[in-house]
Amino acid sequence: MKKRIFWSIFSASLAVLALVTAFVVLALYNTYETSARDDLRTEAHYLNSKLLTVDDEIGYINGYYSLNRITYIDSDGTVLYDNTVDAASMENHADRPEVVSALTKGVGESIRYSNTLLTKTLNYAVKTPGGSVVRISKTQSSAFGLLWDIIPVILTIVIGVVLLSAVMSRLLTKRIIAPINSLNLDAPCENDTYDELGPLLLRLERQREELERKMLEITKHRREFEVVTESMNEGLILLSLQGDILSINRSAMNIFGVENSVGRPALALNRSTAFQEVVECALSGAKRDAQLTINNRYYQLIGSPVQSKDGVLGAVILILDMTEKQAAERSRREFTANISHELKTPLTSISGYAEIMKDGTARPEDMKGFAARIHQEAGRLITLVDDILRLAQLDEQAGFPDKEDVDLYALAEDVISRLYPLAEQRNVKVSLEGERVVMPGYRRILEEMVYNLCDNAIKYNVPNGRVNVNVKRSSEKVVVSVEDTGIGIPEEHQPHVFERFYRVDKSRSKETGGTGLGLSIVKHGAIIHGAEIRLYSSPGAGTTLEIFFPKGRG
Repeated sequence: MKKRIFWSIFSASLAVLALVTAFVVLALYNTYETSARDDLRTEAHYLNSKLLTVDDEIGYINGYYSLNRITYIDSDGTVLYDNTVDAASMENHADRPEVVSALTKGVGESIRYSNTLLTKTLNYAVKTPGGSVVRISKTQSSAFGLLWDIIPVILTIVIGVVLLSAVMSRLLTKRIIAPINSLNLDAPCENDTYDELGPLLLRLERQREELERKMLEITKHRREFEVVTESMNEGLILLSLQGDILSINRSAMNIFGVENSVGRPALALNRSTAFQEVVECALSGAKRDAQLTINNRYYQLIGSPVQSKDGVLGAVILILDMTEKQAAERSRREFTANISHELKTPLTSISGYAEIMKDGTARPEDMKGFAARIHQEAGRLITLVDDILRLAQLDEQAGFPDKEDVDLYALAEDVISRLYPLAEQRNVKVSLEGERVVMPGYRRILEEMVYNLCDNAIKYNVPNGRVNVNVKRSSEKVVVSVEDTGIGIPEEHQPHVFERFYRVDKSRSKETGGTGLGLSIVKHGAIIHGAEIRLYSSPGAGTTLEIFFPKGRG
């Protein structure tokens, strides 16, 4: 725009200069010609008036001084005298317009041009008293000749004007452009500028408002998208058609162990065959899923193309953490196998004794013992089924009554009183310490948790052993601890003791009648109450189990 304005002003200046120059040259030329013709006319009449008083016209003319050319021509056209050229060498002038006009009318004038010399000759003739013709001539430059003569002056003027025009054009351009350059496009209608720009500025203001509205919508949608994707536990990656990452959420970055990788190729995240196949298939327009293992965790990759009527625009890669699901599936299979084994053992024993009794091969004195064994195994089955059902209920976390205020100290007293016969039988002393603490919870589950801890502490103790139960409040927690002087748990078994059907000493568990589900029930109960379990144990030095509940009321 600056160039256009500059060249427009500059060209206009040059055009005006050319027109003014032409006008001045023509005006000067016309003035010069008019003045010359007047001079010739005046001089011719003056000379003719002098010839009235003389008898020898040629003699007088010969002695007359003039800066112009004087030619004396006889009435027949013969040149008798010329003050610049030898008259004898001159041709007859009878046909010259000015001579013809002077002979007939008394005066005559003409102009003759020389295209080669760029000059013209002005002629003015008068008829003398003697009947001849006196012609006074003056040669001057033509218009082009005059222009040629003053070219140095014109060039000087033109150069000066051109330079001045360039400077003025530049200054004017800056002055014209300045209000435009200083426009505040953030508030177009607040600008004080040319009225002609009003419609443009109004349109800019409307476009600015529309763009601002759209940007707010885009920003809002982007923030919503980021909030949703960042709160996802699943990894989410958006890819361009070229396979570059357009967006990647925090979960995906944590899975692949990278920082923000926007703009990088997707294969820079993981170069496994499974990941590569999912990406390539999704970008080619086909949905694909695969399994991927990273740092001993299992993930499912789901690649889906993003398509429009024009074709594939990109791809979405969803990454699901399947570690817990696979662990649960493995646990379910193990649980099923363990249940089958645990149920099969007592059922086999019951079936065997019953078969002996049915066939009548047993001695009468053995029948009572067989019945006792069948009753014992049946009781074991009932306990096992009860524990399995209880674990299933805890897994589902459903069907519980409303929480109630539970006095943990009183609950522990009740559990210890119920286990007193077992403790007496195994010669184990059980004591209770601490303070009364009331907390909201599920009474039956809390009772089962304390019961299983105390039951294990008694069963896996040594003769003359001790079990100490403590209920207390510690800073922001309520702590229930069960400490025994029993056989202890080897360190390698400690991470697994809360697993279902896990037994450190299977032979001793069989003797004590344990189902292997007690500590699993304790763990699930702790999860339901938002509690934390800590285990301290070493072989031969006893075991301490602490449960940290959220703070209750005194």
